[in-house]
Amino acid sequence: MKFLKLLTLLAITLGVILFSNEAHASSKYTVQTGDVLSEISKEHNVSVATLIEFNASITDPDIIFAGQSITIPDAKGEKFTVTAYTAGHESTGKEPGDPAYGITASGTEVQEGQTIACPESMSFGTKVYIPYFDNTFTCEDRGSAVTEGDLDVYMSDVDEAIEFGVKELQVQY
Repeated sequence: MKFLKLLTLLAITLGVILFSNEAHASSKYTVQTGDVLSEISKEHNVSVATLIEFNASITDPDIIFAGQSITIPDAKGEKFTVTAYTAGHESTGKEPGDPAYGITASGTEVQEGQTIACPESMSFGTKVYIPYFDNTFTCEDRGSAVTEGDLDVYMSDVDEAIEFGVKELQVQY
């Protein structure tokens, strides 16, 4: 009887160890005429690099064919309210010539396509992938209006930042 209990306990333990890895579901997408991989990645909230990784048939991201079947891995993430900011007075209250102009809360210089202001729950250095931009940003800044569920992407052009506006976007980090 003790042996049977021990064997059952061992089977349960092995089952938990062997099968506790998180499963990632995937789906299939059939390429349509005019599709490009970057747009498919945005539509499905997954990076181009991940699409290439999951699809051995894609050897060149610039070459996909109508009718081709692509595996779309299940992306994990959440929605954030995403806005844009600049280094200028309109966003930071600082003017060129101010020693802190263009300097993030982490001490780095703002860089378009890299710098993002994140809530305090995200450590500086956290990588944040936003499929809308098909880009991975680095959490380097804070902002007085950046609270939980908000992100602020640095853009060097004021008009571009204003045009971007406020968007609810899927984000991975």
